[in-house]
Amino acid sequence: MGGAIGSMDQNIRKQKYSFSLFSNIIFSFLTSTQPVFSLFCVHSNKAAPQTKTITTLRAGTNSMATQRPTDRAVRLIRISLPTHRFLAALCWAAFGLAGCSTIPTTGPAELHANGAIAADYYDVAITTHDGQSLRATVFQPTLKPGQSAPMVLHSHGFGVFRMSAPISVYGQMVFSGEAALAAWRAGYWVVSYDQRGHGDSEGTNRLMSPQHEVRDLSTVIDWSLENLVRISRDQGHDPRVATIGESYSGGAMLLAARVEPRIDAMIPITTWFDFPGSLAPNQVPKSGWLSTLLLVSNTLNPGSMDPIINNSYWQARDGKLGPEIEAYLQARSPKTYCNDYRQVQADTLLIQGFRDVAFPLNEALGNLECLRQSGRDVRLIGTQGGHLLPFTQWSFPTPGYEVEAEVHCGEHTLELVPMVVSWLDAKLRDRPEAAAHIPALCLTQDYDRGIVLEHFPRGGPSFSIAPTRIHSGFTGFFESPLWPVERFFGWFTPRARNPQLDGHGGDGTLRPAFTPLYVAKSETDLVGIPLFQGHLASPEPDPMVFLGIAVKRARGRYYELISDQVTPLRGVGDHNVELMAISTHLEAGDVVGSWLFGYHNQYRFSHTGWLMEATVEGLIQLPLQQKNPKLISSRNQMKH
Repeated sequence: MGGAIGSMDQNIRKQKYSFSLFSNIIFSFLTSTQPVFSLFCVHSNKAAPQTKTITTLRAGTNSMATQRPTDRAVRLIRISLPTHRFLAALCWAAFGLAGCSTIPTTGPAELHANGAIAADYYDVAITTHDGQSLRATVFQPTLKPGQSAPMVLHSHGFGVFRMSAPISVYGQMVFSGEAALAAWRAGYWVVSYDQRGHGDSEGTNRLMSPQHEVRDLSTVIDWSLENLVRISRDQGHDPRVATIGESYSGGAMLLAARVEPRIDAMIPITTWFDFPGSLAPNQVPKSGWLSTLLLVSNTLNPGSMDPIINNSYWQARDGKLGPEIEAYLQARSPKTYCNDYRQVQADTLLIQGFRDVAFPLNEALGNLECLRQSGRDVRLIGTQGGHLLPFTQWSFPTPGYEVEAEVHCGEHTLELVPMVVSWLDAKLRDRPEAAAHIPALCLTQDYDRGIVLEHFPRGGPSFSIAPTRIHSGFTGFFESPLWPVERFFGWFTPRARNPQLDGHGGDGTLRPAFTPLYVAKSETDLVGIPLFQGHLASPEPDPMVFLGIAVKRARGRYYELISDQVTPLRGVGDHNVELMAISTHLEAGDVVGSWLFGYHNQYRFSHTGWLMEATVEGLIQLPLQQKNPKLISSRNQMKH
């Protein structure tokens, strides 16, 4: 990129940590339409220098008045609360960092002149098919006279907001934003927008309705092609367009791709395939994540949620999804439209985490199989991070979500942000060699190891689970506080000198019940989806237990829940289920077994109660893979 980007990068480096999460939250609070205050923002518009406006933000309105401002400033004209001085101070703190801009509805006129343009970024307002206003930030690349560039469409996760500047939460702390920012620096147009009902966009949050949020994605493409006239096109005059986003926005692109042929490349990150099945596997709601997501969304975007979502949450707290919300979620699932994916025109790079307990790697596998019906290039990178439940899983720098900076695949170590730019170069700039180093299927085993396979393993050698009992619905309740204690002090389990199957296991009362199944005789990989076929018995009419796969390392003193994953089993009777995908590397002497919980924090409000007895027995298939040195990597490998 040219000097403009270089100068901007210097400023970004100087200010990198000055724009904190606090200022973003304050900014969202001050710009939300709450019936407490009115703000008048005076700002000269970079996107349309010929127009200067004063934007009036009033309670319950989105009115805009145009006047001649005297300078770039923020003036607090009227505050109807007695705490006006405090709010004014917050306004200056947040807006001093983020700025306060007028919102044009068209692109810069200078683009039509076809001359040289400098790198810049500016906010725009885009009107939807039903008259709502979406807020977007356009990141304009440096272009020479007559030059054009492909476009990358970016959006955000549930409950939060777009990348509004290079110095922002998304630009500095969230993987999809970092990758979109890198694409801009590499010469791409980037348009980052707030989903309806989020951030500065109007409308109701309908949880990715095909008639609303999904259609909005096409509306943003329409607006971009009409107003950002320097977007490049192929020989058939089709625009070169890619999409990137995690979780909520990942669902948007997958649902849109089946009816939107203009998308050439997609990068959906940590998103869903079977929406009701991922939020309530085997009819047990993930109340840990449901509580977290709704708390964040209702706090940052108050009043924007479709009432059915909040109402259904209380149903889920009581232990079940109702038929109305289940049908609502099915209409928002790629699984429902799998046959339509034969028409998809986009090459897709899926990124999903083994430790993601909201949308585990099983979800990416469903999307992978549907997308491959199209005959397009579809690849999957299985990371470790993703949605990591606060107070249960550690994540940094953002609580609740993390995708690591690099992964280890076969003989190579891939840095994820440059990998995304390489994918875009291959698909939007006709440079197929740029993505040649990205494997079709890379599965990390931890943060330092990875394996490349041709097919994702399901099942494997069978092992018998002897009758395993738990004596309370809160068996496992104390695992979170015990986790650091065991790792630092090793008080609760002895070090194994000559590991054997006997000497482990037992019923569960306070601690989960571990049943040993396999002792590794040499280095082995345990990667894939375990399959369980067995029986749950209990005197309770509707028992719930949680089954995971654990390992006690030969060199360790505690049981480790592999990939942090558990699968709920509900109801007396036979069960034949896929467990959540897991991935780890085993060394000689490691003992692998089933781990049975009556309570798990991922399902913190979904359990039977204190007084509960349950017994599980059956067969389990473990996806054990023999080590192949050519397919394993560790940290000291070639980087891309």
